[in-house]
Parts: sequence; structure tokens; C-alpha cells
Amino acid sequence: MNRSGNRRLKSPHLDMNPMVDMAFLLVTFFLLATTFKVPEQAYVQLPYATVDTDILEQRMLTITVDQGGKIYLHLSNRESRPEWIRRMAMGYDLVLEAQEINTFSELPGFGMSFEELIPHLSKDRTERINVKPTGIPAESDNNELADWVVLARAVQPGLRVAIKADQGTPYRYIDKVIKTLTKNNILRFNLVTEKRDQYE
Repeated sequence: MNRSGNRRLKSPHLDMNPMVDMAFLLVTFFLLATTFKVPEQAYVQLPYATVDTDILEQRMLTITVDQGGKIYLHLSNRESRPEWIRRMAMGYDLVLEAQEINTFSELPGFGMSFEELIPHLSKDRTERINVKPTGIPAESDNNELADWVVLARAVQPGLRVAIKADQGTPYRYIDKVIKTLTKNNILRFNLVTEKRDQYE
């Protein structure tokens, strides 16, 4: 007897469980592996260059110079920041509290004199965001930039230095930073630029 007429055709079934698991694994991986961009202390529009050089941000001290000549610093390695500010405080015969050191370690960067920085660390986060930076002094009679740079290299051997300046920053401000570096035997540093095709 032929029973093929009574047999029901099964609709195809696709098990989506493995796909959903894979999607969640990928999302988790990207969340854990992503490094979020550090908020900028000062907005700078980088000058253009036709040569593209990759600058790795690990073990990097970035010196940012805005259009008005204000100088900002950012040390990429968070683990080196507590010792960095401790040594700077020792030069001023100051002892910082643990909370001030922790706050400094969390800062994305800073742009003020050491005298202004210490009370700045005691403020809460919303107050710190609203403070207008005055820039790190780099004058010949008061060159705190030199102190910060020398101590950064002391706490993190093999540190590389990058200068990030705005297109409209007058050269005299950048020259001041370069002279500070060369006077302290830092003869190799990068100038951060943005790549533009030479035919544009």
C-alpha cells in the first residue's frame, strides 16, 4: 500500500541559538577590546601633511599647543601618572593626599600651572569640567613644562614625545616647546599632522 500521499512534508527548521550566542560573543569581545578615545583638553585642527606616519599612543607624552599658545599635557600610561605627580610635588616640597593622586591619575590631561593644579584636584568632577585652563608655563624664568617632561621620562623610560599643535598656532609658541625639549636632551619627537592627499 502506498502511503506517500498521507505523509506530511516538514517545513525546514533553522536553529538560531548558535547564531545568537555568536552575536553576543562578538559584542562582548568588541566591548572589552575597544579602547575609547580620550577626551581632548583643547580642540586643535591639525596641520596637513602628505606623508602618513602612524604614531602608537602607548608610552606617549603628548604636548598640545592651542592657537593662543596654551600648553596641555597628556601621559598615555595611567599607571605612571601617580609617581609622576608625586615627584613633581616633591620638587615643590608638597605631600599630596591619596585622593588628589587618584584624581590626577584619572584626568585625561591638564593645562594649568602646578599651583593651580593642586586645588583643582580637590574639586568635584563637574567643577573641574567648568574650569578654564590657563596653560602650563613654559617661560624661561618659570618653565614648568621642562619639569613635567623630565619627570615623565624618569618615571617611564622609553617614553616618546609628540607635539600636537593647531594649524593657526603661531610658530613662536611651538618653538618655545621645541627649545624646552632640546634643552633637556629630548632630540627625537613627533609632530602630529593629519594626512591629506597631495592632489586635493
